[in-house]
Amino acid sequence: MRPKFAVLPLLAVMTLAPVAGAGNPLVQAPADYEATPAHAYGEMTSEPCLQMLRDRSIAFEQATAGPLVETPVSLSGPLHGVTFRHVHARTSGAVMDCRLVLALDDFAQVLAEHGVVEAGYVAAYRPDATGSAKPGQRHTSGLAIDIAWFGRQDGQRWVVEKDFAGRPGARTCGRGAETPDPSAESATMLRKLVCEAGKTRSFHLVLTPNYDSEHRDHVHLEVRRNVRWFLVQ
Repeated sequence: MRPKFAVLPLLAVMTLAPVAGAGNPLVQAPADYEATPAHAYGEMTSEPCLQMLRDRSIAFEQATAGPLVETPVSLSGPLHGVTFRHVHARTSGAVMDCRLVLALDDFAQVLAEHGVVEAGYVAAYRPDATGSAKPGQRHTSGLAIDIAWFGRQDGQRWVVEKDFAGRPGARTCGRGAETPDPSAESATMLRKLVCEAGKTRSFHLVLTPNYDSEHRDHVHLEVRRNVRWFLVQ
């Protein structure tokens, strides 16, 4: 396993006050934010980011994208044995910002520990994405990915739309989280993956069908620039 930033228990280091302007009571601001991988990734400039990809022996190619993507790259191999597979013909495919790839590399270690060998995503960089995105945010900057399913080596597939069994507004992780029926193995495993993604503190946003109806069919993972908070829902 490659060395990476230390992962501390997410909730143990977070203050309980909502961040001004974030608009969600589940947003948390850790006192040690500057020690998190998400902070390091979000503040990286292009060359140090590309060098870290090389240092981690990540197979990638530099790519071209719109002006909001600071360091566009595309993966040309798996991360820790996990292939991130683009599965939506109407989105722009494999281009991502370098910073997102570093965070995915951390998450891939979690996935590999659970026997996951594939993650099917429906969007990463999207030049046509709408909404209030600014430079350093969301799909228009190549800093977000929407994962629709996770596939294991034994052929089992956990599909977010079919298996998550979420409810908009519900908590996903930590105290007060709604838990699925114990017999619903796929729902349980999807939540485990999501919560462990949050614990890496590599992504500023980890959003599921519990966030809102627009996320009913995917898990949204995002690195942001110039923020000091996390949201896992």
